[in-house]
Amino acid sequence: MRTTSPRVRRLAAAGVLAAGLGLTADRVRAEPPAAAQPAAEPTQVPTTTPDYATRPVAYIYGNVPVTRADLAEFLIARGGYEKVELLVNKLIIEEEARKRQITVTPQEMEAALAEDLKGINVNKKEFVGLVLPKYGKSLYEWMEDVVRPRLLLTKMCRERVRVTDDDLKLAFERQYGEKRDVRVIIWPSGDDKRAIMKLWDDIRKNPEEFDRVARNQANPALASVGGHIKPIARHTPAPERVFEDTAFTLREGEVSQIIGTSQGYMVMKLLKVIPPDGNTTLEKIREKLSAEVFEQKLTAEIPKQFAELQKAAAPNVLLKGPPAQWQTAAPPTQTAEDLIRQQQQADPQSRPPQGGVTPAGGTAPPPMK
Repeated sequence: MRTTSPRVRRLAAAGVLAAGLGLTADRVRAEPPAAAQPAAEPTQVPTTTPDYATRPVAYIYGNVPVTRADLAEFLIARGGYEKVELLVNKLIIEEEARKRQITVTPQEMEAALAEDLKGINVNKKEFVGLVLPKYGKSLYEWMEDVVRPRLLLTKMCRERVRVTDDDLKLAFERQYGEKRDVRVIIWPSGDDKRAIMKLWDDIRKNPEEFDRVARNQANPALASVGGHIKPIARHTPAPERVFEDTAFTLREGEVSQIIGTSQGYMVMKLLKVIPPDGNTTLEKIREKLSAEVFEQKLTAEIPKQFAELQKAAAPNVLLKGPPAQWQTAAPPTQTAEDLIRQQQQADPQSRPPQGGVTPAGGTAPPPMK
């Protein structure tokens, strides 16, 4: 699995278990006892018909109906209230798309899924059979509650995105400009800072000691490569600019001061300065780079668009369950890659390096392997 995809993922969602709640999908049109039928794909059911709530989903004793309202109440009592906010978000997106006459086709959804799976280096069969079950999702849920809303938001945002010359210059310098080849050591934030200070004095004076500590640090991904991460460039989008700022102030062979980050304490050692790529010019790759920057800016715009839609809709969620079980709705930026990241957060041994850095040579394969 790659924790950083080479292309911007365009699949995510404010999803809801709509089929399970019976609010937008009818899995089987229930009739009095009959021969068993093969399971059918969920289909859209009109929700404005007078008999919608009383429409049967099953029969018992031959003619006693189990209605859609029965099913809804049954599921709500068992956690369905956790999905209400997700449903509200989904309907906000769909209502705005209807107003703008924006639609997505099944072909676009399949293409988006294929693109998404490239980011986690799995095929569709593995995704359906190994990844989705870990998170209690079906392929139908993923396509309807994740892929479709994300594509609708993407289409809404395209007209809002412009790529400027300054954008291209920054992206060019980030990819082809001067870089810093470094090694890092990161201690968890709970470690004793006084002990780290004493250790820092040893590692900055003794290269062998730096190597020993780097190969025995807490993060297994960093430890496996002795703290050697991918070269740091300028203008790198990252949660913490401190990595770039530190790397570009060091001299070759120098060890930085102890730096506090949101993930813990870090020291960095500069191995060498990597000169810019003199064989590539901005004009040669302008078209390709412009497309990449557009996708990056589009991805950044989607949460802003969704926030505006939510504000305009002013949702008032009335149905809430026990506080301990109430879940905040996921933002419409989730990807298949995010599912893997959730597992990494739950399983420290599969986490990527702390602090937003990536080990040289890549990362471990997806957890499902």
